[in-house]
Amino acid sequence: MNRRSLPLNALRAFESVGRHRSFSLAANELGVTHGAVSRQISMLESLLGLRLFRRSQPIELTDEGIELLAEVAPAFDRLSTAVDSLMCPGDHAALLINAPPTFTMKWLIPRLSVFQRRHNKAEIRLTTSTTSISSLKLSDFDVVIRRLPPSSSDLNAQTFLSGKLVAICAPERVERCPVLCAEDITKHRLIEAKSNVSAWTQWFEQAGCEKPASGDFLRFDEMFFAVQAALEGLGIALAPLSLVADDLAAGNLVIAFDGPDVSAVDYAYVMTLGGRRRQLINEFCTWLSEEGKACDQFARTVI
Repeated sequence: MNRRSLPLNALRAFESVGRHRSFSLAANELGVTHGAVSRQISMLESLLGLRLFRRSQPIELTDEGIELLAEVAPAFDRLSTAVDSLMCPGDHAALLINAPPTFTMKWLIPRLSVFQRRHNKAEIRLTTSTTSISSLKLSDFDVVIRRLPPSSSDLNAQTFLSGKLVAICAPERVERCPVLCAEDITKHRLIEAKSNVSAWTQWFEQAGCEKPASGDFLRFDEMFFAVQAALEGLGIALAPLSLVADDLAAGNLVIAFDGPDVSAVDYAYVMTLGGRRRQLINEFCTWLSEEGKACDQFARTVI
């Protein structure tokens, strides 16, 4: 199909529906009606002679839809970046980072001064989110950081930091009530976060002992609050070693019990299409890899 014949409005509607997995959300984003989006998708499917979506709840992309979205979404991101770079030339030194809240507060911000000293003219703009990468408008960011499984290779994600989980608490808690075996951990209030809700279940399964009733847990929306609760002596939390290594080294936290390894997902970064900022993005990601390697080495010395 030649460029003059490209159905750009229909492709824009398709990309938005594919990203949100919702006709209604796509309509809100595009500022049109649900019916208008539906007609654009139907027209595109007729033009291609293919089904792009299964109209289920929630809707699903067909194999052909997945293939098309993988090409269309980056193309729109490139267009958006190209236009933004011309409209906002003064932003060429701004670096737009999106990362999970706990990672940002416990790991990234404490180390960011190192990168800023190397690039003192770079403006770092940090936003936090746990939204899946597939649901983000990637043209809004230069680098997105998430805990991603190895199966995310289609995103060209680069792992840079271990997500190994450890059971941590304030030192006075295990001084009062030592944890000498896996069963002893049930004598303490356990802490968990919504973002890691299955971790304790895996821990008890691998330890071969019964998980306490749900009422015995202290729950928080974010991992940061779970770690803070552990620091305050409220219980024992499972947290990524890389995010609490500094507190362990300082003696603010201790390993409550060197129990089973819980399958954890490592931290990875995804570079988006940064246009004029490409060199700065590459240097930031190289710095992430260097800091991640150093942190993993350091973390192994504190357990």
